[in-house]
Amino acid sequence: MKGWFGLIGGLLLGFCSAVLVDRMAPELLAPYTQDLIPTDQMESVKGTVEKKQREANRLLLTLATPKGVLLATFSKKIDDLDLLIAEGYAVTIKLKSYSPFVENPKVERVDASTAQPKSEPPSNLIP
Repeated sequence: MKGWFGLIGGLLLGFCSAVLVDRMAPELLAPYTQDLIPTDQMESVKGTVEKKQREANRLLLTLATPKGVLLATFSKKIDDLDLLIAEGYAVTIKLKSYSPFVENPKVERVDASTAQPKSEPPSNLIP
């Protein structure tokens, strides 16, 4: 009988701990649960990268979206995103709700086919 009470008590304690962590600090569980639990309240926002700025410990992207302009700040996977995304690219990110300032949104898609090529100076002007 003692074994059952210990098992049930442990399960209840674990469940209560998980609920508390989910309520107090959901960002701690998000990396582990985002693939397991579907998040219907998340929306995909597609925008064009107007400006990209790299700093020592973060990457800033200014995106022009149908809802307005937003500033996405990335502090994780900076090197990968810096290589992947350039000005003029179409980027789709996942957001809980639209906000002009977002931190570390999930990048769903990067489309370079819509990018405008940078114009190069005519070769006949170079001495």
